[in-house]
Amino acid sequence: MRLFEKVLLLSVVVALAALSLWMQLGVLEQPAPPVDVTERHDPDYYIENFTAYGVDETGQRKYVLEAERMVHYPDDNTALLDKPHVIQYESGQTPKHVYADSGWMSMDGDEVLMTGNVRVISAEGEGTAPAVTTTDKLHINLGEDKNRKNWSG
Repeated sequence: MRLFEKVLLLSVVVALAALSLWMQLGVLEQPAPPVDVTERHDPDYYIENFTAYGVDETGQRKYVLEAERMVHYPDDNTALLDKPHVIQYESGQTPKHVYADSGWMSMDGDEVLMTGNVRVISAEGEGTAPAVTTTDKLHINLGEDKNRKNWSG
């Protein structure tokens, strides 16, 4: 090998080594960009055997919301429910029980969307017969507005 070829080969190896070192130092010196958790739809916590109660202005129980698991998402402040069960109380009537495979709860907790194998069970009461209703999807409004319909399919 001639001297010119040796110098050229050594120059290429040194240039590649310098370029690699420069790139490595550039990567190490730059901090990772901050990740805004509100941009991602990742859960921030979950609760096993979740139970929530709702009461009216007199302190009477309005509803009970239970689920095997509730997963909360901070970006839109909603929650997903596994095996939700809602018991809704209305004065003068027997409680209504709603069961489903899964559910979604709005940010204020006033709306629950029950999905998958939904069953609404009403027990026999004064002037009412027992009833079981099934559907694929059911929207329940647990909010305060008495003029709104509380159930929709």
